[in-house]
Amino acid sequence: MRISIGILALLLSFVTSSSQAQTATTDLVPWSAKHRLTVNDFGVKLKKGKTGKAEFQLATETRTNIYTHQKRIIVRNNLVRSASSINPSQHLPEQLRFQQTLFDIMEIYARQLRQATATSAAATSTQKSPSAEERIVAAAAKRRQRYGVETQYGTLASKQATWEKKVKQELAALQSFAVPE
Repeated sequence: MRISIGILALLLSFVTSSSQAQTATTDLVPWSAKHRLTVNDFGVKLKKGKTGKAEFQLATETRTNIYTHQKRIIVRNNLVRSASSINPSQHLPEQLRFQQTLFDIMEIYARQLRQATATSAAATSTQKSPSAEERIVAAAAKRRQRYGVETQYGTLASKQATWEKKVKQELAALQSFAVPE
Protein backbone atom coordinates (compact mmCIF):
# COMPACT_ATOMS: atom_id res chain seq x y z
CA MET A 1 0.00 0.00 0.00
CA ARG A 2 2.84 2.40 0.86
CA ILE A 3 4.45 1.82 -2.52
CA SER A 4 1.27 2.64 -4.42
CA ILE A 5 0.78 5.89 -2.43
CA GLY A 6 4.39 6.87 -3.15
CA ILE A 7 3.98 6.10 -6.85
CA LEU A 8 0.71 8.04 -6.93
CA ALA A 9 2.35 11.05 -5.26
CA LEU A 10 5.27 10.89 -7.69
CA LEU A 11 2.94 10.61 -10.68
CA LEU A 12 0.87 13.54 -9.40
CA SER A 13 3.99 15.69 -9.05
CA PHE A 14 4.94 14.93 -12.69
CA VAL A 15 1.47 15.87 -13.89
CA THR A 16 1.54 19.11 -11.86
CA SER A 17 4.99 20.15 -13.06
CA SER A 18 4.21 19.33 -16.69
CA SER A 19 0.99 21.36 -16.59
CA GLN A 20 2.87 24.32 -15.06
CA ALA A 21 5.54 24.08 -17.78
CA GLN A 22 2.84 23.85 -20.44
CA THR A 23 1.15 27.00 -19.07
CA ALA A 24 4.45 28.92 -19.18
CA THR A 25 5.11 27.94 -22.80
CA THR A 26 1.56 28.67 -23.97
CA ASP A 27 1.88 32.20 -22.57
CA LEU A 28 4.71 32.88 -25.03
CA VAL A 29 4.19 33.28 -28.77
CA PRO A 30 7.55 32.83 -30.52
CA TRP A 31 8.41 35.05 -33.47
CA SER A 32 7.92 33.25 -36.76
CA ALA A 33 8.22 34.23 -40.39
CA LYS A 34 5.34 31.84 -41.09
CA HIS A 35 2.92 33.02 -38.40
CA ARG A 36 1.61 36.58 -38.39
CA LEU A 37 -0.01 37.89 -35.21
CA THR A 38 -3.75 37.34 -34.83
CA VAL A 39 -6.31 38.46 -32.25
CA ASN A 40 -5.95 35.06 -30.55
CA ASP A 41 -2.28 35.76 -29.82
CA PHE A 42 -3.28 38.55 -27.41
CA GLY A 43 -4.38 37.45 -23.95
CA VAL A 44 -6.38 40.56 -23.09
CA LYS A 45 -9.27 41.81 -25.23
CA LEU A 46 -10.12 45.44 -24.54
CA LYS A 47 -13.43 47.29 -24.62
CA LYS A 48 -14.27 50.05 -27.09
CA GLY A 49 -12.26 53.25 -26.69
CA LYS A 50 -9.16 51.59 -25.21
CA THR A 51 -5.97 50.93 -27.11
CA GLY A 52 -3.87 47.83 -26.70
CA LYS A 53 -0.19 47.13 -26.42
CA ALA A 54 2.02 44.14 -26.98
CA GLU A 55 4.64 42.98 -24.53
CA PHE A 56 7.70 41.41 -26.12
CA GLN A 57 10.37 39.35 -24.41
CA LEU A 58 13.92 39.05 -25.65
CA ALA A 59 15.25 36.17 -23.57
CA THR A 60 18.70 34.62 -23.46
CA GLU A 61 19.56 31.21 -22.12
CA THR A 62 23.01 29.71 -21.72
CA ARG A 63 23.43 26.00 -22.35
CA THR A 64 26.59 24.02 -21.70
CA ASN A 65 27.49 20.82 -23.53
CA ILE A 66 28.17 18.27 -20.78
CA TYR A 67 30.84 16.53 -22.83
CA THR A 68 32.79 19.44 -24.32
CA HIS A 69 31.84 22.08 -21.70
CA GLN A 70 31.28 24.47 -24.59
CA LYS A 71 28.74 27.18 -23.80
CA ARG A 72 26.06 28.23 -26.25
CA ILE A 73 23.74 31.20 -25.84
CA ILE A 74 20.20 30.82 -27.15
CA VAL A 75 18.23 34.00 -27.87
CA ARG A 76 14.45 33.89 -28.12
CA ASN A 77 12.03 36.61 -29.23
CA ASN A 78 8.50 36.13 -27.87
CA LEU A 79 5.22 37.95 -27.47
CA VAL A 80 3.96 37.55 -23.89
CA ARG A 81 0.31 36.65 -24.41
CA SER A 82 -0.95 37.44 -20.89
CA ALA A 83 0.68 40.91 -20.90
CA SER A 84 -0.48 41.83 -24.43
CA SER A 85 -3.80 43.45 -25.21
CA ILE A 86 -5.76 44.36 -28.30
CA ASN A 87 -9.08 46.03 -29.03
CA PRO A 88 -10.90 43.82 -31.57
CA SER A 89 -13.58 46.45 -32.20
CA GLN A 90 -11.28 49.28 -33.23
CA HIS A 91 -9.16 49.36 -36.44
CA LEU A 92 -8.13 45.73 -36.00
CA PRO A 93 -6.05 45.31 -39.22
CA GLU A 94 -4.02 48.45 -38.40
CA GLN A 95 -3.45 47.32 -34.81
CA LEU A 96 -2.27 43.88 -35.92
CA ARG A 97 -0.03 45.35 -38.60
CA PHE A 98 1.52 47.79 -36.11
CA GLN A 99 2.12 45.12 -33.45
CA GLN A 100 3.52 42.69 -36.04
CA THR A 101 6.00 45.32 -37.23
CA LEU A 102 7.07 45.90 -33.61
CA PHE A 103 7.54 42.14 -33.25
CA ASP A 104 9.57 42.07 -36.48
CA ILE A 105 11.74 44.95 -35.23
CA MET A 106 12.41 42.95 -32.07
CA GLU A 107 13.42 39.99 -34.26
CA ILE A 108 16.03 42.17 -35.99
CA TYR A 109 17.62 42.86 -32.61
CA ALA A 110 17.25 39.23 -31.52
CA ARG A 111 19.24 38.27 -34.61
CA GLN A 112 21.83 40.95 -33.88
CA LEU A 113 22.13 39.56 -30.36
CA ARG A 114 22.57 36.03 -31.74
CA GLN A 115 25.26 37.41 -34.04
CA ALA A 116 27.01 39.22 -31.17
CA THR A 117 26.94 36.19 -28.89
CA ALA A 118 28.30 33.96 -31.65
CA THR A 119 31.57 35.89 -31.61
CA SER A 120 34.06 35.64 -28.79
CA ALA A 121 34.36 39.44 -28.63
CA ALA A 122 30.85 39.64 -27.15
CA ALA A 123 31.95 37.64 -24.13
CA THR A 124 34.81 40.00 -23.36
CA SER A 125 33.39 43.34 -22.28
CA THR A 126 34.79 45.72 -19.74
CA GLN A 127 32.75 46.89 -16.76
CA LYS A 128 32.94 50.54 -17.85
CA SER A 129 31.40 50.00 -21.26
CA PRO A 130 27.96 48.45 -21.73
CA SER A 131 27.84 44.87 -22.93
CA ALA A 132 26.69 43.95 -26.42
CA GLU A 133 23.41 42.76 -24.91
CA GLU A 134 22.78 46.08 -23.19
CA ARG A 135 23.61 48.08 -26.30
CA ILE A 136 21.36 45.93 -28.51
CA VAL A 137 18.42 46.03 -26.09
CA ALA A 138 18.73 49.82 -25.74
CA ALA A 139 18.90 50.23 -29.53
CA ALA A 140 15.79 48.06 -29.93
CA ALA A 141 13.84 50.20 -27.45
CA LYS A 142 14.84 53.42 -29.23
CA ARG A 143 13.98 51.98 -32.62
CA ARG A 144 10.55 50.77 -31.52
CA GLN A 145 9.82 54.19 -30.07
CA ARG A 146 10.96 55.95 -33.26
CA TYR A 147 8.81 53.61 -35.35
CA GLY A 148 5.73 54.40 -33.25
CA VAL A 149 6.25 58.14 -33.49
CA GLU A 150 7.08 58.21 -37.23
CA THR A 151 4.07 56.10 -38.22
CA GLN A 152 1.79 57.66 -35.59
CA TYR A 153 1.45 54.16 -34.14
CA GLY A 154 0.70 52.54 -37.48
CA THR A 155 -1.94 55.03 -38.64
CA LEU A 156 0.09 56.66 -41.45
CA ALA A 157 -0.17 54.08 -44.23
CA SER A 158 2.72 55.38 -46.38
CA LYS A 159 5.14 55.60 -43.43
CA GLN A 160 3.96 52.17 -42.25
CA ALA A 161 4.69 50.66 -45.66
CA THR A 162 8.16 52.26 -45.71
CA TRP A 163 8.97 50.84 -42.29
CA GLU A 164 7.69 47.37 -43.22
CA LYS A 165 9.88 47.34 -46.34
CA LYS A 166 12.99 48.39 -44.39
CA VAL A 167 12.34 45.87 -41.60
CA LYS A 168 11.85 43.10 -44.16
CA GLN A 169 15.20 44.00 -45.80
CA GLU A 170 16.99 43.98 -42.44
CA LEU A 171 15.49 40.61 -41.51
CA ALA A 172 16.67 39.21 -44.83
CA ALA A 173 20.18 40.59 -44.28
CA LEU A 174 20.33 38.80 -40.90
CA GLN A 175 18.71 35.57 -42.16
CA SER A 176 21.72 33.48 -41.17
CA PHE A 177 20.97 34.32 -37.51
CA ALA A 178 17.30 33.32 -37.65
CA VAL A 179 16.03 30.46 -35.52
CA PRO A 180 15.17 27.50 -37.78
CA GLU A 181 11.42 26.88 -38.00
